[in-house]
Parts: sequence; C-alpha cells; structure tokens
Amino acid sequence: MEKYTLESFERYRAVKCRPLEINAIMDGAGRSTFQTARLELGQALPALTEKTLLDVRIPDVGLTCAAESESALRSLAAQVYRHPMVLGVMLSSDAPAVSLRRLWEAAAQAFSPKRYYVPVTDGEQLDWALKRGFLGGVLAEIGDNAYDTCEAFAMQNAQQLYKRFPVLVRNESKTENAARFAAQWHAMAVENMPGALAGWRIALRRLTYPKELTAGGFAPMRFWWNNRGPSYCHEAMEVRLRLEKDGQYTPIRLHDRFHSFHLADRAYNEIVRLPKVAPGLYHLEYGLFTQDGEALVLCHEGRTADGYYPAGDMHLDECPRPEYEHIWDDYFADGYYPLFDPKVPGT
Repeated sequence: MEKYTLESFERYRAVKCRPLEINAIMDGAGRSTFQTARLELGQALPALTEKTLLDVRIPDVGLTCAAESESALRSLAAQVYRHPMVLGVMLSSDAPAVSLRRLWEAAAQAFSPKRYYVPVTDGEQLDWALKRGFLGGVLAEIGDNAYDTCEAFAMQNAQQLYKRFPVLVRNESKTENAARFAAQWHAMAVENMPGALAGWRIALRRLTYPKELTAGGFAPMRFWWNNRGPSYCHEAMEVRLRLEKDGQYTPIRLHDRFHSFHLADRAYNEIVRLPKVAPGLYHLEYGLFTQDGEALVLCHEGRTADGYYPAGDMHLDECPRPEYEHIWDDYFADGYYPLFDPKVPGT
C-alpha cells in the first residue's frame, strides 16, 4: 500500500465514489453563453429563451426628468425580478455626469438581486460601482482591436476582479483568437464566440462514506470537488443528497450546505445524520443546486431529470454505531486527501 493512499487514512471500510469525469464541454454546464437584449427605457421586456444581459438605454435627461427615469427603472425591475433568463442588467446613457450617478444608483438598487454589470472600458462607472458596493459583474467587449480591452483591464486595475465578480465577454469583431482572450479574462459566459471555453466545469472528484451504516445513525462523509473551468462559480451552491429505493426518495440533510467553487479543489468533511428508514440497500444520489433551486449540470453521466447523479450504494442496518458521530475528533481529518491520486474511477 502506498504511504499516501486513501486507505492509509481510513478508520473504517469505505465506499469510494469516484464518478467518471466527462472531458467534453457539457451542454448547460456553467453559464457559458449569453445574449444581449437592448431596449429603451419604457419598453416592455421581450420574450427571453436563453441567458440574457439586459442593456437598458436611457435617453439624455436632465435632473427634472431623472425622477421619471427612476420610476421607469423600478417598473422594468419588477418584470425581471427573479426572471430565470436574466443574468444581469447594465445601463447606457448620454445623460450628463450629474444625472448619470443618480441613474446608476437607482438602477443598481432597483434591479437587485440581479447583478449590475459595468463595461470594463467605463472607468468612471467601474470605480463608482466598486466604491459604492454596487458592482455585480464586468462586461468585456472584443472590438476590432482586442488589446484595447486588455489595456482597459490594466488601466482600471481590474485583472483580478474575476475572483470577486463574474466576467461576461462579448465578441463584436472577426478576431480569430477571440476565444483566447475570453479564457484569459476568465469569462463566465461569452456571446458570439462559438466553441470558446467559458464558465465553470464542476465535477465530484471523490466521495467516501462507510460501507456499514445505521438507519437513523451518523455517516462521516468526505467530499472532494473540482472546478476545471476558466471561471469561478460566484453563486452559492447547495449540495443535496438523497436515498433512492423502489422509486421512492428520502433526502439527507447536510449542515455545511452552501459553497462557492473557485478554480481549484474544494474538499471538506461532514458528519451527517441519516434518515430513519427501513434497513436495506439504497442508492445514494447527489446534486448541486442554486439557492433558487436550479440544478447544475455537472461533468458526469447519469443525470436524472431533476438534476441528481448516482453515487453508489448505501447499505443501512439497525446495528448501533455511535462512534461515527465523533470519529474525527482526535485526528486530522483533512489528511484524508491523499497526495497519491488514483486515476481509475471508483478507486
């Protein structure tokens, strides 16, 4: 046995679930594409069939008309509140600077919790949104010269903003290497860029739990997730587990529920309380869900209609195992994540 294998850290016989990761870009994994819907303030929200960035155009207004524009913004915001196809909102206007700041703030407040996006080339608005805490994301446009946008990132000191906010990249040119820039800017989603790698690609690298478990008892579980996409996942995600037997489902409640996924492994341990069900053999299933209940598409096969994936069999009996509740109290549980990482799924 290798010194740093999983078995070196086991205190019980474990089921090792290591789903096969699909390298191909999965349809729906992350939010890799979007469209832009441009509308004048006062127009009704068009029908949306894919993830959309709303670009709201406000005509040149003076201070006397700003209140009317704010009212119209709130009216439009009521239409997009929790709209599943709206990624976020951005504002464009030729209004004088004294009116613009008032409109920016009105829009950012009205459209919350939708993200408020700012073009990276708009240094004044980007600086304002960061200082006021209104920035929800960054839009990077590729024009005839993509290096103009690269320069804008540098001038605004925005190269690291992708760690805190999603970046949308829109291609409005015939630049052959546009996809390279999208990856360089860690794009969460792209427009007019077929085949570009964008968004996050989350996979369950490994899940382990004891082979012998007690119905209604405790189960020490160890999760090892991975995000191989170019973008951080900025939304809070809920890990859900359930038991399946004969078409009946029983949820397993997790305490450590919500996570964000960056560009590296995310590993953690949890001791869960299993539901009090009849002894027998159950199928364990897992999934990742947004706080709104949307099921994420992961990089694995076997997805169910409601967004769950298979994670092996779980055998439950009535034999008490109280030691599982405190099995990690007296040693470094994170030592489980081995330096020697088997490449064969299921090991």
